[in-house]
Amino acid sequence: MTKNLPVAITCIALIAAAALWMRGFLQSPMVHPERKVEGKFIAGSRQADAPNPQREKILAASYWQRYRDIRENGHWGEKGSMGIWGPRDHFRKHGKREGRIFAPIIKAEDAASEKRLAESYWKRYPDVRNSSVWGKESDLQLLGPRDHFIHIGRFEGRIWEQAENTGE
Repeated sequence: MTKNLPVAITCIALIAAAALWMRGFLQSPMVHPERKVEGKFIAGSRQADAPNPQREKILAASYWQRYRDIRENGHWGEKGSMGIWGPRDHFRKHGKREGRIFAPIIKAEDAASEKRLAESYWKRYPDVRNSSVWGKESDLQLLGPRDHFIHIGRFEGRIWEQAENTGE
């Protein structure tokens, strides 16, 4: 009896493995043609999730312009070991939790109008004016107020328009 025990265990293991394989096979696209659509959908979503290097350069430049501390970092920065993928990695690991923004910076077409709007926004919201990210002394300079409004200010009910009677 004990002589046949290893053979019995091997047979049971083989039968279990074959049953599991058969179960997977019977649910595959080879058996169910409607599953091919699911496979194409999954493959398409994987491609959509794959970062585009051109877009990644824009996102990285925007992240570095917003956040000097990341731009100068030896790992995630402009000269860091991760290159243009550094900002995305930082955002996933830390930036999202810290409330940082990983999106392109939107530049206005009319620089004169943008300057008036930025000055009004800074005048109306001193916290933004003094911000290291969106303030007058930030690396974003005149792009800061619009960037703040798009990603934060509008959700807080802030106003993006030129102030009246300010002489601007």
